[in-house]
Amino acid sequence: VRDKFGLSPDDADALARLAEEEMRAASDYFQFTSLINRRFGPAQKIRVIELMWEVAYATDGIDAHERHLLRRIADLLHVPHGDYVAAQARAREAAGRTD
Repeated sequence: VRDKFGLSPDDADALARLAEEEMRAASDYFQFTSLINRRFGPAQKIRVIELMWEVAYATDGIDAHERHLLRRIADLLHVPHGDYVAAQARAREAAGRTD
C-alpha cells in the first residue's frame, strides 16, 4: 500500500486499521463492490483484481478460501473470466511465483 500510493508508514498503518474496521462492520461485499462498480471502468476493475492477487501472492501460499474470495469479488465487479485469469497471471509473474 505504501509503494502503490506513496503513503508514509503511519498513513499506511492508519489506512489498514480503517480498512479492518470497515471489514468487521460489513455484512457482505456489496457495499464495497457497488461503490467500485459505480466509479470504476472495466480496466480499473481488472486492476483492482490484479492488485488483490498481488496481495495474495505476497504470502506463503494461496488457499482455496482466497481463490474463492477473489473469484467472487471479480464476479461482483463483473470482471470477465478471461480478464480475471490474465490479472492472476500478471500478479503471479510479478511475484515470481510458479504456483
